[in-house]
Amino acid sequence: MKISITKLILITSILTLFYFENGFAQVSKGPRQTMFTFLKAMKAYKNGDETGLERATSLLFLEHLHQETRQRSGELAAKNLINTLDRIERIDVLTIPKKSEAKKWVYKKEILNTPDGQEELEISITNYGENRGWLFSKETVSNISLYYDAVKNKEVVTGVKELKDWRAPIKKLMPKWMGNRSFILINGQWVGLFFIIFIGLIIERFARFYLAALVLRQLKKLNVHALSEKKEKQLTFPFGMMALSGFFSVAIQSLELTDEALSIGLKGARIGFTIATVFLAHHLVDVIALYFEKLAKDSDNKFDDILVPLIKKSGKFFVLAVGVVAIGDSLSLDMKGILTGLGIGGLAFALAAKDTLGNVFGSLTVLLDRPFRIGDWVNIDGIEGTVEEVGLRSTRIRTFYDSLITVPNGTLTSVHVDNYGQRRF
Repeated sequence: MKISITKLILITSILTLFYFENGFAQVSKGPRQTMFTFLKAMKAYKNGDETGLERATSLLFLEHLHQETRQRSGELAAKNLINTLDRIERIDVLTIPKKSEAKKWVYKKEILNTPDGQEELEISITNYGENRGWLFSKETVSNISLYYDAVKNKEVVTGVKELKDWRAPIKKLMPKWMGNRSFILINGQWVGLFFIIFIGLIIERFARFYLAALVLRQLKKLNVHALSEKKEKQLTFPFGMMALSGFFSVAIQSLELTDEALSIGLKGARIGFTIATVFLAHHLVDVIALYFEKLAKDSDNKFDDILVPLIKKSGKFFVLAVGVVAIGDSLSLDMKGILTGLGIGGLAFALAAKDTLGNVFGSLTVLLDRPFRIGDWVNIDGIEGTVEEVGLRSTRIRTFYDSLITVPNGTLTSVHVDNYGQRRF
């Protein structure tokens, strides 16, 4: 039985489509499979299937991108790639080789005009090994935005549905000069960045003067009235910074920035948010301490007068320690390695700081044994006066000559404490 060439091509096309529909696994076996699956996934995304973009992004090599922006930058690269392909030609996947002896198959390589002059740009698919399969290459992902800039003014080829999103109508309304690239970013992105900062400053003011004011009102309901104007400003400032950083980190992702620019923006926002959180926690310790100090003054138990300052200083130390780790992590520092190094040098640190550690344990002795209370008249190893303050490191005694003597808490564990304030008569 004779079969015409037309029927043979038709049968081959159907079998190929069936193979790709049902036989595609996570690892692509060749350039044709990668290209077909990418086009099919982006077609589904154009028709409203959000998972299509995720499937298409999985066919791009993204290892060279920053980890925190990898998914977002990969999605943008997938959109730029399909927009570029749709303006070059209508692709016939049957003309693409199923397999290639070479590790890279080049679909297009052209010398195009870029902001830095003429550059050779390519769209290629590379074999990254058995575990990764054939993916759109690192060079394609890195330069696809420049390739798209060179062809974006062309019409989409006939018979291909154009990819559109909520930005498309805005881009059409913008003047032509806003599509030009100036100093890393496109002019329209610069305008959008300034607009985001402007809106962010408005949100910062709102959070600072309204949300923080709500917190202050709640504090006053708890009878915390001892906050000075300076302390109120210190307490409200982190609220504004957290709101500004949070809004900026979300809004900047809508500008379609390059991976490098997006990474810098998100890292800056994360650092700002972390620092604001640490400052807020630090000032909240003061506020909480004021509340407990009021309770301690109203209480007949003088032990609270020693306990509250110790809790306050311990809380600040804890916030500072956690804050340093959090800020270091937001700066992408290897905090695990740093903490491991501190653990290795822990013995040397303990030997160097044994006096400080002795003072800390001395403060615990004061806390547990209660040899004196705030306001007691004591004689500690010849130092006589009234106990004025007990801290983590030292105890301050006001002498009858009105001088202030600082006694290391470490000495309290090995000296006699004569407490005249505890006399029965």
